[in-house]
Amino acid sequence: VGILMTRAPGMSLGRMPVYAWAMLVVGLMIVFAFPAVIAGTALLELERAFDWPFFDAARGGDPLLWQHLFWFFGHPEVYIIFLPAAGLVSALLPPLARTPLVGQRAIVAALIAVGVLSFALWAHHMFTAGLGTLSLSFVSAASLAVAVPACVQVYAWIGTLWRGRPPALDTALLFVLGFLATFVLGGLTGVMLAVLPFDWQAHDSYFVVAHLHYVLIGGMVLPVFAALYHWMPLVNGHRLDERLGRWVFG
Repeated sequence: VGILMTRAPGMSLGRMPVYAWAMLVVGLMIVFAFPAVIAGTALLELERAFDWPFFDAARGGDPLLWQHLFWFFGHPEVYIIFLPAAGLVSALLPPLARTPLVGQRAIVAALIAVGVLSFALWAHHMFTAGLGTLSLSFVSAASLAVAVPACVQVYAWIGTLWRGRPPALDTALLFVLGFLATFVLGGLTGVMLAVLPFDWQAHDSYFVVAHLHYVLIGGMVLPVFAALYHWMPLVNGHRLDERLGRWVFG
């Protein structure tokens, strides 16, 4: 509501910073994703407190209902975590590279596309749960499709660095470069897990654990550290130690 209704005079949606767009998409995703996990946890607590068999197959319940409710939240949640960090990177790169952001409208479109597609692939983690082949195929296609808008953002960020001339390889820029490398590796393993025969072999293995950590460390932790090192002077009036920052990055 704040983004849509209380913008500054003259601040149209088309002129709005990319970070605000990222938070708008995230806000809408939260509105749709969180009720499912709230419903799932409420049913789980009722089952534990009153012995009601919502998820107990032996008494007519359905364990898959829990998986559907959890993952309808759980996979959009990954993008709810990532998109604010993506917005931070889009806000960081222009001052770091000293050039306007490449493809700003394409990045906004990609943010919206990620928000929409993320709700089409919740069963991405249920490929071995015994769902029908047709539904699995649709989810697999959506899991592959969501990589496209992510790639659009990555290419725009690389294009911004390519076109710009960073004055120095400072700590914030190091964290951005680390983010690009680590997140792309995590994204590629995500594309691999979207392929049904591969996922059937790798499901519940440490390959999936590694994919999660590549995406969340690369996709969230490194951009947040880049933002801290870049914007800390606005908080305390001076920059953080660059030499120590390089050790922190390493």
